Amino acid sequence: MALCLAGALGACAPSPDPGTTPSRAMELRAAAREASARGDDGACVALLEQAVALEPGGAEAWEELGRAREKRGDATGAVQAYEAAILAAPQRYQAHLDLAILCMRSGMTGRARSELQEAVDAAPGNATIHWNYGAALVQVGKPEEARQHLVAALRLDPSLGPAHAELGRVEALAGHTQLALAHFAQAESLGVHSAIFHANWGLALLQGDSPDAAADQLRQAVAADSTQAAWWNHLGVAELQAGRQAPAEGSFRTALSLAPEDDVRFNLANLLVQAGRNAEAEALLSPPPQRADLLALRGLALRGLGRSTEARDCLAAAAGKAPRDVNVLNNYGVLLAETGDVPGALEVWRRVLAIEPANQTAQENLKARGGGAATAPRGPQHGP
Repeated sequence: MALCLAGALGACAPSPDPGTTPSRAMELRAAAREASARGDDGACVALLEQAVALEPGGAEAWEELGRAREKRGDATGAVQAYEAAILAAPQRYQAHLDLAILCMRSGMTGRARSELQEAVDAAPGNATIHWNYGAALVQVGKPEEARQHLVAALRLDPSLGPAHAELGRVEALAGHTQLALAHFAQAESLGVHSAIFHANWGLALLQGDSPDAAADQLRQAVAADSTQAAWWNHLGVAELQAGRQAPAEGSFRTALSLAPEDDVRFNLANLLVQAGRNAEAEALLSPPPQRADLLALRGLALRGLGRSTEARDCLAAAAGKAPRDVNVLNNYGVLLAETGDVPGALEVWRRVLAIEPANQTAQENLKARGGGAATAPRGPQHGP
């Protein structure tokens, strides 16, 4: 899921002392804030450029110009402004933090980390910087490194809700589900309410086998931002686990419309096969997909349509692509048996037991076909 970095702090300069006359640069900065408030971003940038020309050593003005340029989509100009702010006042952390956030959003993760380290060095007691540093490390796939900064942030400020939210995400990634849920609940109590927060909390609840609660959080996520296919997909999984097929199907279809990814296709096609809607599933999985689990699922849809030979060929191809996937192999064995190749089916089920000796489906199917029992082989398995 995408990282929601903190907005930069200190967007407004402190008011001048009432007993002093504002400098021309300060007047220009005040006018720039007014222009921004009325949505005139071009005028805001122009006014701030005049301000820094008058006082090139004013770090706060450069920071404001960086944010204004960034708002207009001028990332290069924003970087230049933040660098000028750092040059003007190297001891300030704010420009380092602003530049780090911009670099992270632009995919320059290496520089983002170096700027965040500079910000930490400039203000080691600032909890917000540690939080942002942790969030950046999560974004680049280093959650264990992120934990130390998030813990430091909460040591400095236990009421920093976003740090609890990010630490919840880190603990969920580490498989510490109950600890993750505790941090998410604490974040909510401290006022954190964002789309990505609810999405991450919902995913942790799914991991914790709480589909109803997960669905509630994920509904809040998609209500706040309906453009994220992954969140709709997770909502579909939660609804399905809670036994609500119709809402699950709707969520999967929305996810598929946003991003026709294989994971979403699998979830929707699996729902359709389990509901006996094999023609719809086969159409969804045509032409034959490349991924083994999708190919196997297409085979099950074809079996449901009475096209056993085609189904067997699909399962054979899937087994070739995933020779250790016990679900695929068990289903391949069923299709072999149903199309008359009982010796081949027995060999496949034995292969399953070599991979997973306690596999009950393979045991029952071997007993049914190889042990002379009267029962039929156990049917195909569904699921991922």
